[in-house]
Amino acid sequence: MTSATNILVTAAGLGLLVFTFYDIYKTILRATKRQGLLSEFLNRSLWRIATSMTHSLNRRWRHRVLTSVGPLLMPLLIAIIVSMLITGFALVYLPRIETDFNINERAGGGAIMQAFYFSGVTLLTIGYGDMVPVSGAMRLAAMIEAACGLGIISLSITYLLSVYGALERKRAVALTFYHQARQGADVSGFITNHFARGHFYSLTETLRQSTRDLDELLESHLEHSVIHYFHPLEVYKGLPRALFIVLETTAVLNAHVSEKEYVEAGDHPDVLIASDSARHVLAELVTTLKLGERAGNPFETEAETRQRRRNSFNRAWQRLQNAQIKTRSDVQRAFDEYSADRDSWEKQLFHLADFLGYDWDEVTGDRSLDDATDNEVAERHEPLTADNPEASPAAEAEAREQIETS
Repeated sequence: MTSATNILVTAAGLGLLVFTFYDIYKTILRATKRQGLLSEFLNRSLWRIATSMTHSLNRRWRHRVLTSVGPLLMPLLIAIIVSMLITGFALVYLPRIETDFNINERAGGGAIMQAFYFSGVTLLTIGYGDMVPVSGAMRLAAMIEAACGLGIISLSITYLLSVYGALERKRAVALTFYHQARQGADVSGFITNHFARGHFYSLTETLRQSTRDLDELLESHLEHSVIHYFHPLEVYKGLPRALFIVLETTAVLNAHVSEKEYVEAGDHPDVLIASDSARHVLAELVTTLKLGERAGNPFETEAETRQRRRNSFNRAWQRLQNAQIKTRSDVQRAFDEYSADRDSWEKQLFHLADFLGYDWDEVTGDRSLDDATDNEVAERHEPLTADNPEASPAAEAEAREQIETS
């Protein structure tokens, strides 16, 4: 190769290394919502392909396919980074293979193959010894590459552990919302769970804890953007459901429950803070995922929106009254306030859920709470029927008889 070609090849290798190191810094070390170009392009491209391919599938199969995307993204990103580092260093070695290296006579292949081979075994810290740099510059380059290899291995393990630790915390928070909302999206059930003998108990404390939980989940998603694409099989483990529970709970408390009778209703500080925090988390997620342009677009006609909200409003109103919770006297004004509250976040939540592969009804249960029931969870719990000998009435009677005989 000519001297000009050597300079261009070396410059290309150094440029590729700088780009790769910067992407590692942005994605793993700096850990902000603005991840590296490579990781962002990889994550969003593969996710869009997966969601477009599964769009026509039924809910169960769509979730089963999408749940496999997230775990593949991190190993794929690490493999691409390793390949780019090997390529970058190989381009640095390539113009100097014949002059700055001692190569075993039995080693075959041309200069390109030898450059990539030496770069690979050096980055992976294998070092067979059949190729040895003899110049000071190439020795230094080999030492730097070996150090990069050790660093990539350490960073990869740390990154994987931190991401899966954040996912574990996310599942724990989601499980709390799941049980409090009656194993679904039953917000009126979430509220009545804290009501007994004419008073609310620990409702504001629960909302305060929910605020902290959502803030922690937001930080996890911003620090490790790949978490967005870990699509859980159960809908309740997804962030859209948790956001809906908090936003809808505060909307119902503000619009339905009598302010004169209960201090927890209306402008209670914990209720207001929970509402503002959930809206902030939702807005940050929409911005991070670059959904701002479509986040304000309607997803149904105005008549359908009003009918759906009326159905949700009436259901919550009836459930609260059945639980002996006193509601506001002006029903129409209450509905108008409820609808206005929903206007401020409903479209954003819909487009966030849609981007993450969820249907609106399975997240909110607006039209029917059965739509938000996680069948995958119910199917894993064995029913107590006569098909189960240990749980059949005959088996129970036999066990009772044995106890009485003893």
